Amino acid sequence: MKKSALVLALAAAIVSATATEGMAQAKAASGKTTSTATVTNLSVQDMGSLRFKLAFENPLRQKTKIYLLDKESNVLFDEYTFGNTQYVRAFNLSNLVDGEYTFVVETGKEKLKKDFAITTKTLRGVSLASN
Repeated sequence: MKKSALVLALAAAIVSATATEGMAQAKAASGKTTSTATVTNLSVQDMGSLRFKLAFENPLRQKTKIYLLDKESNVLFDEYTFGNTQYVRAFNLSNLVDGEYTFVVETGKEKLKKDFAITTKTLRGVSLASN
């Protein structure tokens, strides 16, 4: 009986040490201690009709602030996201006037920017009158 209790205690100690080591590795892998990996593959795609898709990867699932600025650095939109490895969102910007804008993605001390412009183009043409 004492022998099986000793084996059980030893097994519990090994499991506890393994779990502690696993948590330390998980903490290091999550970027909370030594990792320098950050947000990657930031892209802004024009979807037509003044709709844009913002996408990026966040492999460490860090808390991330996303915001849209105009040329004068006024914040037109902002939100926080965390816990996701990928972010994809479509933005309807048809209510914005022509001008220069910037999507900003910020995690910790890192700040990534994607500039874009909204411009109105007028097409002129000539059509002949039929007689």
